[in-house]
Amino acid sequence: MTTSPARVDIAFSQEIQKISGSYGIEVTRDRGAAVTNGPAVVDGSDRTKLSVPLQPDLAPGRYVVNWTNTSDADGDPIEGAFSFYVNTQPNTVDLANDAQLAQIGFEEVTTAAGTPSAVRTDAAAPAATAGGTQSPAISAATPLPTSASSTSSDSDSNTALYAIVALVVVAVLVGLGVWQYTMRLGA
Repeated sequence: MTTSPARVDIAFSQEIQKISGSYGIEVTRDRGAAVTNGPAVVDGSDRTKLSVPLQPDLAPGRYVVNWTNTSDADGDPIEGAFSFYVNTQPNTVDLANDAQLAQIGFEEVTTAAGTPSAVRTDAAAPAATAGGTQSPAISAATPLPTSASSTSSDSDSNTALYAIVALVVVAVLVGLGVWQYTMRLGA
């Protein structure tokens, strides 16, 4: 984002329980202080939407969004996290950290083929934006700007993006393992 967003909005696939303490959004500067400017609020006309105002004029950098809610339909709690960037681009470390954030709220299961896979155990997957009246939106799965509207195709592209991010993380971990192995051979 080239400008500081006024708020973070998250839209869920199920209505949120409107019970104090059962939902929330915390936005912090990367490894720093909170930058929210008030409590998270469930939209009164559409209880699938949760938002939190942000402090004005955020400094350039990476911001981490941690969210929680409880589905009103089935009472299941869910959590997740993502990041967005103000007037800066992510570096390799940021992207690796973003991949770890993307796994919050997922659990590892073993597929029929015997390979591990990360899945969200609740159907209430979010679509999130950091925005305001003049700010572009940020998808929950990527630090790059997207359109301000969320559609069902966002869910499909988020799934593909999660797979790509997971592959990048695996490649980095394998690379670190190979590097460590070669360092031991050289010692």
